[in-house]
Amino acid sequence: MHEHWNLVADIGGTNTRLGVISNGKLTDLRKYPTGQLPQLLEAFHSLRDEIGTDPRAVVAAGAGPVRDGTIRLTNAQLDLSEDDIGRATGAQHTFVINDFTAAAWSVAEIGAGDVEVLQGAETPPVGTRLVVGPGTGLGVGSLLYSEGHYHTASGEGGHVGLSPRHADEVEVFLAARQVAPECFFDDSLTLEAEMFLSGTGLPILYQAIQLAAGQTNAETRPAKDILQDALAQTDPHAVRAAHMFTTHLGAVMGDMAVTMMPAGGVFLVGGVAEKNRWLFKDAFRDAFNAGGRFSELRRSMNLYVSEQDEFGIVGANNFCKSALARRMA
Repeated sequence: MHEHWNLVADIGGTNTRLGVISNGKLTDLRKYPTGQLPQLLEAFHSLRDEIGTDPRAVVAAGAGPVRDGTIRLTNAQLDLSEDDIGRATGAQHTFVINDFTAAAWSVAEIGAGDVEVLQGAETPPVGTRLVVGPGTGLGVGSLLYSEGHYHTASGEGGHVGLSPRHADEVEVFLAARQVAPECFFDDSLTLEAEMFLSGTGLPILYQAIQLAAGQTNAETRPAKDILQDALAQTDPHAVRAAHMFTTHLGAVMGDMAVTMMPAGGVFLVGGVAEKNRWLFKDAFRDAFNAGGRFSELRRSMNLYVSEQDEFGIVGANNFCKSALARRMA
């Protein structure tokens, strides 16, 4: 059954998912603690031994920069190289990629049954695609379509500048400097988008809102709790934090979409979008579409929430198929 198979990995700071791919399809999925490098490589090796043959290819996706065949996994605080993977598995072909390279590839074969449509076509059309994922950080991935093929472009779109959209937000941004001064762009009111628009950033936004309201003992709370109180309307600071989160995220995604012109669609991926679908309604869409003379252009764009399970594994598999096809060409 597994005479010819590939191994794909989605490596997080806490857990690693390993997927067995036969005939291009996921046939088995395992979850392991990420641990340190020896434990991680042992998980690869053990799965290879259990199947009994070497995989043809291994693709490992993780959050961190890739350089010279090695990825520095930021949250796991370890370096993983293609050579390490090759020794652990015996694979002929090994690849390490950024997690949002995998996220971008996750929408390469996406269909109508895999998305919630926020605006536009029921089925995502073929063409360049933009993927944005507010999770622990704010990830951005680009899937470029050219001459009948998809390609990815790496970047750090989560660290573009974020500024007040309305006069009543100025005090919030001023207060945020007390919480995260290192994230501001010089002496301006602009800070890194990830510092408000992510699971780690939402608590900073919440603290800043409290400080701006004159609450000197600003409380630090997890993003999950803030969003729960916002949904229940039990905490006005949480309600405001959720509103600023969704409108600023919509505006940033709209700006990126105008830059990219992704004819194939703009996609939200990841846990925040999956678990908090209520955030991505009219206010989000209105902010996405607010573009001055280009508002009509923004309204013409296809905007989706991806509903794929294990999008990191899906993306690593799609990358693997494309990479092998190029090597065999």
